[in-house]
Amino acid sequence: MDLELLDLGLAGPRAAAHVIEFPAFPGMPSLDLRRDGKWQLGSEKPVLTEDRPSSAHSLEEWFAPSPGWRRPPCELNWLCVADDLERHLLAKTLEAAGHYELVFAQTLDDVSGRLASTKPLVVAVSGMGANADADFTALALRPEGVGLLVIAPYALPTRPEMGGHGYLSWERASLQGRERIAFDLSTAGGGLWSKVHRWVWKRFPDWRVRFLAWLERHFDKAGKDSLYSATGVQAWLARFDPQEEWFHTVSDLLSLCLGFEGEKKLPNEDDAQAGHTLVAALQHSQPAFIGARLAELCLARWRCSHVAWNGALSLDAWAALMPLGPVVLGDDDLTPIVQGKTAAQRKKAADALSQRLQGANPQFLLQGGLLKPVAGTYEFQHRSLANLLVRDQLLADMVDAPLSNWAWACFDAERCRLVDAALDALPLKALQVLASRDTELEALGVAAIGASEAVFYAVGRRIAKGEITSSVDAFVPLARSVLARLDMDEVEWSLPVPWSRSMDSEKDQLEWISACWAWSLMPTPRLASGASWLFPGWDAVLPQPPGWLTSLWPDKDVEQLPRWWQLFFQIAEEWVKDLDAPPPDVPRVLKMAYLVKAAHGGWQAQPSWWDELLHFDNIGWIDEALVDKFGKAMAQEAAKRLWPSYLGWEAAEKTGVESWSRHSWRVRRWLLESLPIPWAIDCLDVAGRVYLASFPQTLPPSWRGPLLLSLNEQWKTIPFGEEFAFLRRFGPTIADELEQLLEHKLLLRGAAANWIWRWNAPRAGDLLQHAEALTAEAWSELFYACPTEQLPMALGALQAHPDRLTRAERAAWVRQKLPASGGLAQSLLALLHAERRPAEGLASGSAA
Repeated sequence: MDLELLDLGLAGPRAAAHVIEFPAFPGMPSLDLRRDGKWQLGSEKPVLTEDRPSSAHSLEEWFAPSPGWRRPPCELNWLCVADDLERHLLAKTLEAAGHYELVFAQTLDDVSGRLASTKPLVVAVSGMGANADADFTALALRPEGVGLLVIAPYALPTRPEMGGHGYLSWERASLQGRERIAFDLSTAGGGLWSKVHRWVWKRFPDWRVRFLAWLERHFDKAGKDSLYSATGVQAWLARFDPQEEWFHTVSDLLSLCLGFEGEKKLPNEDDAQAGHTLVAALQHSQPAFIGARLAELCLARWRCSHVAWNGALSLDAWAALMPLGPVVLGDDDLTPIVQGKTAAQRKKAADALSQRLQGANPQFLLQGGLLKPVAGTYEFQHRSLANLLVRDQLLADMVDAPLSNWAWACFDAERCRLVDAALDALPLKALQVLASRDTELEALGVAAIGASEAVFYAVGRRIAKGEITSSVDAFVPLARSVLARLDMDEVEWSLPVPWSRSMDSEKDQLEWISACWAWSLMPTPRLASGASWLFPGWDAVLPQPPGWLTSLWPDKDVEQLPRWWQLFFQIAEEWVKDLDAPPPDVPRVLKMAYLVKAAHGGWQAQPSWWDELLHFDNIGWIDEALVDKFGKAMAQEAAKRLWPSYLGWEAAEKTGVESWSRHSWRVRRWLLESLPIPWAIDCLDVAGRVYLASFPQTLPPSWRGPLLLSLNEQWKTIPFGEEFAFLRRFGPTIADELEQLLEHKLLLRGAAANWIWRWNAPRAGDLLQHAEALTAEAWSELFYACPTEQLPMALGALQAHPDRLTRAERAAWVRQKLPASGGLAQSLLALLHAERRPAEGLASGSAA
């Protein structure tokens, strides 16, 4: 029957599949996926391209299939998870869940035999195939319509664009069978004919905070005796590595937390030897690790400008970086080995000499724990430590060496990030000394241009962080040299850019604009000619916002703002604080800052400022950001300042596909929960109250009654036949207010009577019993509205207050209710007989 044991329930995940050990991290307790919570630092995102603009939103059918969903996965999916530990955890989690078979392999080709299975399969690979076509050749073995999820450390490559339609190409027509399938799978961008859904694992911007908190809980559950504090390490990272240049993988953080008993032993952010301190800690916990050799190796690679700083290299390339030449031995090398006082001292001297002798052997780099294999090539085993050792060297060079020793790296995008991070670690006085080297910085050489622009960026970041608050006079000559190179002639059309930095990505552009805006916050002499949005703080009157500014906005569906956007919005708020009045033309990137100032009482908020902010594409981050920023003021006062403008905007945008989704936004809930209800309703005009009454179910229950009563002048305008639906929208929370509607001679009186019985029958019966509380008309309306199931209440009230109805009305009511009265029929008939007896007696007297 082609059934597997797993399908019959006779076999589950292999033993201990739910337990993760961490042999590379001494001191890390094992993780039981069934008992302990795992960390969650990111999520899968589809890789979209122009020729494949849409895709599924998640891999839920693989990660957490619904119990009621019986259709197994039927498509090919490739998920790139670059972080080794995250990828291992994800794979082990799927294996422990046991939804589908999972296999671990070096390459996809290694499990080609398993790919022919007709069952859904998950393959976790750790390396690339022998060539670019190997993965597609393996994928082509998969039967059509059978699901496959590949979890890999790299993105699935694509075939270069050939021009025209690949489907109709000669190359494709020349292929048959599996070769043609492999060709289709490899088309650039996924393509129309590709059947592979490409995904990438994206970490949340606050992934480090999440991991540190998880690690503290994990240590507590495991009973680990440690001085580790998530809050303490997080605070240290915020000072030491705010840009995530030194510690950017889970392994980095875990090594850091295990290598130090507490954050108090971690080096200071301006420690010029922090890299060596951290290397020493790692070498203490991992004896095979050779820290001194790592320093030589990473600096050799750093200084080799034609070799990329990031990424893996061949073993030959690593060997080429090693110092060449024979090792000359002297008495100082041999004497400690022979004459050491203890065996331990003699062994230590022998090991040190062995390292020197083997230093030119690339295999020694592997054995010493300096490198790790990556798909046939080799990378630093501890990339973060290599970066930190370069940091130490950069700090030393920035203080004592010529600019040419380090500034050339500013023209290399990979190396420039470390230069920026090192400048952030430089003490402020040292940065001022560096900026004062006018003669070197004002030249037009590579070193001068790179260094001056790097320092310009660094000063901007320090202004944004509040480290420079009063004056930047010491940096003005440097800024003049940077601005003199900018092409400001067409600033209204194109963004003037620095010479040493590319502006290829949104991040690049935003970091440059943020630096310039931060500089314009300082009271410096005018450094730029003419009013410009590149330096908005230096001009009281600004021109129309340029396209390079109005087009900036976070990517669609961003869940949390990246740190470069957070920094920009922070700087924008600081600039807006100093404005006396808002410029009339508001670019979207400033609307949040305008609203924040309005929340703090700086000026009156306008409905148009909400436009384009509360949009479905932004729901992942704008809601949290606005409420967080508004909440820094007194909540009620801030809400009162924003409420009229918000409702004006919402009422104007009440139509469209997204109109209903806005009612669930957190910022709307924050406003409604923070406002004093009487004030919030009284400040609205009739149109505003009528608008809210069109969907009162989206308001807090405490709002609905007061809103209903505030519309008493509009009750008579409700069209005939819609009064029941109108009150239904308000719901049972207005039951008390409905009593007031009973006294009005309107269509709403009848509807109110009916809804009182439905929503609060005991109260309706009580009102009938206490007839004096209602006018005769109101009592009669409520009495006649009584449903059959509440007939005992109405009968009791009529028996207590028979004079509320005439004799004929009472008799008609009894006859109407008799057919469905059930056990009350006798009581109703008795009431009818009581009506007839006086009438019959009167008739007999007349006859006599």
